[in-house]
Amino acid sequence: MARIFPFKGTHFDRTKVGDFTSVTTLPYDRVTPELQDKYYGASDYNIVRIIKGRGFPDDAADNNVYTRAGETVRQWFESGVLVEDVKPAIYVYHQEFKAPDGQTYVRKGMTVLVELEDYSSGKVKPHERTLSAPKEDRFKLLVHTDTHFGQVFQLYPDDENEVMALLDPHIERSPDMMAHNEEEDVTHKMWAVSDHDVIAAVQREMEGKLLFIADGHHRYETAINYRNHRLREYVGGESTQNPRNAMVTLVGMSDPGLVVLPTHRVLYSLAGFDLQDFLKRLGEFFAVEERPDKDATLASLTKLTEISDAHAFGLYHGGKFWFLRLRDVEIMSKLAPDQSSAWRSLDVAILHEVILEHVLGITKEAQAAKTNLNYERYPDIAIGRVDKGTHQFVLFMNPTILAQIRDVAGNGELMPQKSTDFYPKLITGLVCAQVDLGEKK
Repeated sequence: MARIFPFKGTHFDRTKVGDFTSVTTLPYDRVTPELQDKYYGASDYNIVRIIKGRGFPDDAADNNVYTRAGETVRQWFESGVLVEDVKPAIYVYHQEFKAPDGQTYVRKGMTVLVELEDYSSGKVKPHERTLSAPKEDRFKLLVHTDTHFGQVFQLYPDDENEVMALLDPHIERSPDMMAHNEEEDVTHKMWAVSDHDVIAAVQREMEGKLLFIADGHHRYETAINYRNHRLREYVGGESTQNPRNAMVTLVGMSDPGLVVLPTHRVLYSLAGFDLQDFLKRLGEFFAVEERPDKDATLASLTKLTEISDAHAFGLYHGGKFWFLRLRDVEIMSKLAPDQSSAWRSLDVAILHEVILEHVLGITKEAQAAKTNLNYERYPDIAIGRVDKGTHQFVLFMNPTILAQIRDVAGNGELMPQKSTDFYPKLITGLVCAQVDLGEKK
């Protein structure tokens, strides 16, 4: 089912930009205003000037972040700052990092073009809901640049990691591109593999495999919208870099470097919130026990990952911590009768259905709009928001495990937003893919 293709990658010319670290960034949706300023200061050629440029008060239809991104791309090509490889290649992508648990990992993937498939085909499995505003933003950028800069992160089943084994012998050299991302303390290495026989072997191995979107649902759906838009005007080029394909990074589901982190929920602006009433309501569904501190709370959560049918959360408010363990998962059959048992057993689904919607009365629409809800990867930052008074309390959770993602996505079901946090992120700026539009119709 998975049709993958090599491509002539576009990347920075090191002789003109120096260290790739100075020109690469976290994905656009991770670029805060503070990071944007940092990246602007790092280099005149930092990719942030394209993927998330600065807006100005006098921006108009003919002069805005998207038109300026398109002009910047053209200027960088003309000056040779951006260059395209001569041969189509598969780009092997390694990320070396230390996870929050203190262990060191190497996540191994490959950056390729993948034939875009509508979800209705069943060949690509999403697992999270998306919002319209990010898709509109990325669509405008694609139309003005006709280049895939950001990557969709997809997973594929490969119990023995046979696909990457085909590529390993061909990267026994210094990386062609390398950058260090300070925000996540990750070293990113990339090698171009252009051997025809190797590429053909990888393509054969990938045939018939389902693809699961791990991260980048907005980018994937944007690529489909862009494909449909451009093919109404153009025939699409004869090369594989036509609008029917998009740039993705593929990682095997059994890769030892695949790490998923929890995303904690931080609540704010709940009118009339009363802690004692909240604890009482929680007690209808959970065994509620106070814990002495953050470490004890998180340790209780981690311990429960060994028990398949246990579902629990942590709570922080007013300097105190609680451990919440669900009494009976059958409550989910009443609250979400139309969902599968796999979906109803997700911790993130239980949190959203039981605590957010049933106990607190935060509707799904309000959850999607983040009316009372923010997300945070790091517990200390979440706690700090409560201590500063900008937020009312934190709900800590365990990460979603890969088997759950496979089962739920395989059923064609979508999880609540921010159900997964694959660590680390794929950085932007090591390689990108120009789109060959072909002739106008």
